Amino acid sequence: MLQAWAYVSQGSISQAEQELQRARILCSDDRCPLRGELLGISGIVSINRGDLSDAELKFQQSLAVARHQQDKYLEVRALSNLGVVALREEHFDEALDRMNESSDIARSIRARLHLERNLGNIGWAYHEMGDYERALASYEQAREQAEKLGAVQDQVKWTAAAGHDTWYLGNLKDAIGLHQKALVLAEAIHDAPDIAAIQVNLAYLAFQSGETDAARSYAAAALNTAQSIHDQRAMLDLQTLQGAIADKTGDHSAALKAFLQVHASSTPYPDLHWDLEDRIAGVYAEQNQAAATDTWYKKAIGSFEAQRPPVASEESSLPFFANGDKIYSDYAGWLIRRGKTEDALRLLDFGRARTLEMGLGVTAKLPHSLFEQGLDPKAVARKLHGVILSWWLGDDESWLWAVSGSQVRFYRLPPKAEIAARIRAYGDAILSSSDVVATGDRNGLALYNMLIAPAAAMIPKGSKVFIISDGSLDELNFETLLVPRPVPHFWIEDVTLTSADSLRMLNAFATHRAAKTPKDLLLIGNPVSPGAEYENLPNAATELQDVEDHFPAAKRLVLTGRQAVPAAYAASDPAEFSYIHFVAHGMASRLSPLDSAVVLSRTPGDPDNFKLYARNIIRHPIHADLVTISACYGSGSREYAGEGLIGLSWAFLRAGSHYVIGTLWEANDASTPQLMDRLYSALAQGQAPDSALRDAKLSVIHSRSIYRKPLYWATFQLYGGV
Repeated sequence: MLQAWAYVSQGSISQAEQELQRARILCSDDRCPLRGELLGISGIVSINRGDLSDAELKFQQSLAVARHQQDKYLEVRALSNLGVVALREEHFDEALDRMNESSDIARSIRARLHLERNLGNIGWAYHEMGDYERALASYEQAREQAEKLGAVQDQVKWTAAAGHDTWYLGNLKDAIGLHQKALVLAEAIHDAPDIAAIQVNLAYLAFQSGETDAARSYAAAALNTAQSIHDQRAMLDLQTLQGAIADKTGDHSAALKAFLQVHASSTPYPDLHWDLEDRIAGVYAEQNQAAATDTWYKKAIGSFEAQRPPVASEESSLPFFANGDKIYSDYAGWLIRRGKTEDALRLLDFGRARTLEMGLGVTAKLPHSLFEQGLDPKAVARKLHGVILSWWLGDDESWLWAVSGSQVRFYRLPPKAEIAARIRAYGDAILSSSDVVATGDRNGLALYNMLIAPAAAMIPKGSKVFIISDGSLDELNFETLLVPRPVPHFWIEDVTLTSADSLRMLNAFATHRAAKTPKDLLLIGNPVSPGAEYENLPNAATELQDVEDHFPAAKRLVLTGRQAVPAAYAASDPAEFSYIHFVAHGMASRLSPLDSAVVLSRTPGDPDNFKLYARNIIRHPIHADLVTISACYGSGSREYAGEGLIGLSWAFLRAGSHYVIGTLWEANDASTPQLMDRLYSALAQGQAPDSALRDAKLSVIHSRSIYRKPLYWATFQLYGGV
């Protein structure tokens, strides 16, 4: 077993397999005391040959042996390795569960090395979920443990990782300091690959900080290190940086020469292609060479699109667009500067729609044309009998397009940081139960003036408005914006809002028609709490009863308590129902939307199975008129507002629902039954979901109860699908 491990460490998988086979012969009896260890090492070999399914099976078997033998050390390792598999599969919430369980046991038996590695991997999971503050805290704990153990290489790893997350949080000074600490540690153990990687990062950090001389110095040192170990990728990154420095200092010919040289050598690294092509286009744009600029921007987007994951890989294709965000915004900015604002809208929408096409399969297959002349935004607005508002948030300025049946107008808005700060402040006021209308909340008014007022003349009172948001706007319910005149009031009083994800999705979005299904309602909720972090919902039974009463017994299926397990959703044949409604806790994942889940009862015989994941929802086609996710976040999950539960909404849209109601923050268990009762009363009277939800909210807003405050009704947001 130890020889197999050594061969794996050297990358000699076939020799490791040979040693494992010899070990299996020597340990073929189920009573072999090393059977759990052997299964664990077999799982590690499977990871290294890329077979994650087999690795998970082996680690699960090792875990079973560990628990049977009451071997805590083996249990720690098996749980930790299962966490690593979940990380590789991008199932980050599962990874956290496994790593935290392993860490608790490791603390109890003082398995300090395993605890240190777990803490670092927990940081990795939080990093991938976009929760950089928690990632930093975990990396710091891992670094402290590594220091106590004298594990210098691990200190290097976790210190540099903390530097990355500090970088992502925008604190360049502290990021530089952490990378410098990591560099000193790496140099002390002569770890050349880590030295090169850290020097490259320091060079880029110095460049971003405007310290050009320091960037040149770090780049020169990094280049020497990279050449000594023949690190081709690091050398290409450094040549790219040298080109960026030349471009920043005005030497455009030197910049272009450097970028073209790297581009010619970048064949083994496809991710470099679109970055270099974007940079080359930028240099040509600075030189006012329109044809070359256009050619290279199109090359960059072509390279990016060619690297998208396949349709089957929804998990990685959904967040993939973030990788190419800069290319699209750079190209769109150049088009806008040339007065081609409608082409810029089509371009940005193309990127969004490609993400949805490949990640969700919602739209018809798109032609590979950046502007798709057949798509007329005005025609889409006419078909929907409404106005479309589409935003793009940028570092220097943001953009808004307003589309009606007769015109497309373009507006420049403040930078995304200014908008995001207003959204955070307004969100804090709403979540603190402030009566924002009575107080005339300045952020609610400011956001309306920033985001809506420029296009207000195109939005008559009573309009249907379709929102295509971006970035931090995903965290905002536009219905709560305060219209200043004639007296401050919520925008929902003037318009009916539906959120969507692209013009092309809206082009495929039919006007409302009742679903033709044999049954009316699938109602799942009020599960048995699977753990202390998911408290029982005192009013869940009331909401279930209120919703249930609107449908005849013969045409509904209600699954509650111990029946409300994840497998029950697929077993109920959800395609047969017009309405699907969940009353349960929800959990969200910001950067991995399909890791979002509805939290249900534990499955008998499989206690770890209590989450209905978005990635499983998409596998079961539905024809629902409306899916409602009346989910209450568990404690500590509010920071995933916006992007997170959109994961569940996306999943149901992808599965075939016409509309989805999702939540932006923790729904109030006391007020929700009243709102849902009114929603389903309106639906029973034949109203479409958009107007039914609006009327239900207005009835609450116009009441004298505390529930008139947006804390109680604005968490529910309507998404339009197919």
